[in-house]
Amino acid sequence: MSAERPDNIDDFAKKQRTASVNHVAMRMKLYHHGDPVKVQHFVRVYTLAKTIGELEHLSDEEQLDLELAAVVHNVEEDERVPVVRDMLRACGINEAINMRVCHMVANEYNYDHIGTLDHQILTEAMMIVDFKEKDTPEEEIVRIAKERFITNSGKLFLKRAFNV
Repeated sequence: MSAERPDNIDDFAKKQRTASVNHVAMRMKLYHHGDPVKVQHFVRVYTLAKTIGELEHLSDEEQLDLELAAVVHNVEEDERVPVVRDMLRACGINEAINMRVCHMVANEYNYDHIGTLDHQILTEAMMIVDFKEKDTPEEEIVRIAKERFITNSGKLFLKRAFNV
């Protein structure tokens, strides 16, 4: 018996996206050799980025790029982009998506190179998680929020997380 295909093309696309992201996430767990702190970090960033992306109504393509970038963003090699590129290739991610994800990872904190909404959301999700993990002082969170946060959903999560 063949696998059941959803009637709705949007449901099918979402299932395909989920399968691709899950495959890459499993590779990242292997990459971090089971280090729970690093694994929990990328899971937090991924979960928050995915949610913000959905609330901001990203296209399917942007949502996939965002989710993949959120999963692989904390590769810690000196030459991060080749490692990310090879990991995505090994998971069957096509070259166009691979290039966009690598661009986001290479420029995750280079605010002058954020030109897309998915990249902005990745940066906001990373900052929110980093603020908590690094116990960032409230005044610094407020300053950065005014300078760097542009999505309504990112601002809402920031406000709810830190009451700022």
